[in-house]
Amino acid sequence: MTRLRSRHRNIAPCGGGRPGFTLGIKSCDQWRAVNIIRTALQPLLLAALCVGPGCARKPTETAAVPQGPTEHEQYVQARRDEVVQSLAVCESGSWGPHSTRITGGRGSYHGRFQYTARTYITLQQRRDGTVLTPKEAIEAAQDYEKAAALTSWVMFEQGETWHWPLCNRKLGLTAKVREINAL
Repeated sequence: MTRLRSRHRNIAPCGGGRPGFTLGIKSCDQWRAVNIIRTALQPLLLAALCVGPGCARKPTETAAVPQGPTEHEQYVQARRDEVVQSLAVCESGSWGPHSTRITGGRGSYHGRFQYTARTYITLQQRRDGTVLTPKEAIEAAQDYEKAAALTSWVMFEQGETWHWPLCNRKLGLTAKVREINAL
């Protein structure tokens, strides 16, 4: 086949060719084959381009489920709970919730840990900024769970076992707290 004469060189005689883009195609059969391949490959190439940089739908991200405490953390918490329970037994004769109000010192001390209202208010405010009334402090001191959590914070986070002077000496709280905090 002969080439068409034009001011552009390398134009295929079957039409469809653009100046300068003939890819060295010499016949109409070659041109058709190239167009078929180009047409067939175009969607595949677009899909490959889209998948590569991340156009494809990303998997839904799920939040990681936090794992529970480790065996060591459980052991340390159990040791802390034992010390808090032994303090409650020393101060009031038992530990855990109680259906009747527990008071000592002619009504000055409240709950299993024998807090005064003023001491409970001060410690609670230092712990998390909560300001309680004396009535709220007495109610909280009577609630074993709340008082035990505050007591644990005072002993293990603040290192203040001196709030319970007799039981501190009797139980050796300072040494136990130091030992548990070292774990």
